[in-house]
Amino acid sequence: MTRRTTFTDEEILARARSVFLERGYAARTKQIASAVGLTWAAIANRFGDKRSLFVRAMAGPERGEELVAERAGSMDLPGLLEQVRCDLWARWPRRLQYRLAPVASGPDDMAEDLVSRLAADFEARAHQGSLRRDMSPEMLTRAAVAMLTGDVAQRFVARERTLAADPTFIGAVVSLLSAH
Repeated sequence: MTRRTTFTDEEILARARSVFLERGYAARTKQIASAVGLTWAAIANRFGDKRSLFVRAMAGPERGEELVAERAGSMDLPGLLEQVRCDLWARWPRRLQYRLAPVASGPDDMAEDLVSRLAADFEARAHQGSLRRDMSPEMLTRAAVAMLTGDVAQRFVARERTLAADPTFIGAVVSLLSAH
């Protein structure tokens, strides 16, 4: 079996990302090189130092936030909250590793764009009478995103490999947001 000698930047970054997600910024260059299938010198020649590789490997579009916001008006509240929960699950490991790494700032903990888009949806739902009106739509959104993030963080720390639907949890969040 011959060793492959050429890799695209995307392939290298994807393989390095998996190591960083598993081991964090503390991953050794030897571990990264082994996972990529190249020497560290070859990787460093292309990406610079470990810090630069980390930043590039962990960077990526937050497309999930845009998709949730685009679909928000057409979903019922439990479906919307479950979708936000799934999107947070997909981004949580990367955000956590950014927070723990001694590198330049990474993705925000709570993307303000997502909050403002969901707040607009929550405002419409409040006017329809389905959400409580004793708190502003922005505060309701921040509370919902905080609860969903807490659930995702707890499951991540417990090393769950997949995020199963949790209608009981989502129902509790809906109950807290709903007009009584």
